[in-house]
Amino acid sequence: MTSDLHRMYAIGLMAFIIFLSTLVSLPVLPRLSTELGAKTYQIPIVVSAALATVVVAQFFAGALADRFSRKRLILVGTALGSVSSLLCLMASDWVHLVVLRVLGGVADAISMPALLAITSTLGKDAPGRFFGILRSSQGLSFVVGPAIGAALSLASLRAPFLIDGLLSLVAFCAAFYLIKGGERASSEHNLGVFRSLGATFGNSRVFVYLLMGFAGLFAFGIFGVFVPTKGEILGLDAWEIGLILATGSFAFSVSSYFTGVISEKVGRKLWVLASLGLLVLSGVGLVYADSLSLLIGFYVLFCLTNAVPYLLSFVYASEAFDTSYIGAAMGAFDSLMDLSLLIAPLLGVVALGMTGEMAYPLLLAVLPAFFALFVIFAFLRESHAPKQM
Repeated sequence: MTSDLHRMYAIGLMAFIIFLSTLVSLPVLPRLSTELGAKTYQIPIVVSAALATVVVAQFFAGALADRFSRKRLILVGTALGSVSSLLCLMASDWVHLVVLRVLGGVADAISMPALLAITSTLGKDAPGRFFGILRSSQGLSFVVGPAIGAALSLASLRAPFLIDGLLSLVAFCAAFYLIKGGERASSEHNLGVFRSLGATFGNSRVFVYLLMGFAGLFAFGIFGVFVPTKGEILGLDAWEIGLILATGSFAFSVSSYFTGVISEKVGRKLWVLASLGLLVLSGVGLVYADSLSLLIGFYVLFCLTNAVPYLLSFVYASEAFDTSYIGAAMGAFDSLMDLSLLIAPLLGVVALGMTGEMAYPLLLAVLPAFFALFVIFAFLRESHAPKQM
């Protein structure tokens, strides 16, 4: 257990570097896209190209983690990510930027299922704790990555891509030295993608776990867009809006780390239900928040509670999936979860456009969580006995 935990911390460090490299370039994409000839309506295409690619490609790429060495897949993914980022230094048209961002998305789609499969394997005896390490690394990168990118943009709009490429090379080296041969899939596994996905989603419990995680991520997709928008309406400065988002990301990271341990002691179902209830409350609070302190308070409450259903949905799923198809299963599960990050902001924009009131997209954000409360109360079963304090 101790040896596996040490290896998981190494995986968490490497995952932090991978997520960090993805986020460093985000602050400069809108301005650089404009300078490369993108019209206003084309800028979101550049910004969302990587995420959209991950959502589509990861659904199928996870099967590779069941057939090939997971270490090798992470090496391929980080190498491709480094090349795509460094080529962005030479992009002369916004379309080139889109193509290279798509390649970066493919790189992440190759790496992420392998990381999830390794985490599931290492954490088979304490999945909450191990997934907590992985997701807290992800949350911390959301604090550090954009901050580094914003600082580098003062020197050059291209500088973040150089650091992005170098960070991916660091992740490549970290994977080479930190991931041992034990994280290796069976070489005899047959690449039956649809068969493995059919086996995965043939279990009705998986849809309950999907709803659990989807509820939190859907809310994040809307709050990530409309909390800054509300801050702008309230007259907050850019640094104040950045403070809101950074504080929330840090809260998510801390919550993710401790969620697994706490849930093992108080029972996962109770922990999920309490968190979803507070998540809904945070959305209502954001509707009425009219100052920096209130926006920070309710957004931090959201991020603290959002980490719980999101993290534990992967914990429950990892225990339900057939280990023979764990890569394909975790890749598809994560892909369907990430889909909410694409559709939630669009629905929020529609709600705002139809009503003209900021309250409606903020309330829409927590609607899946409100629905999930009843579904989880009725259908979620404890898969373990809470440990004694």
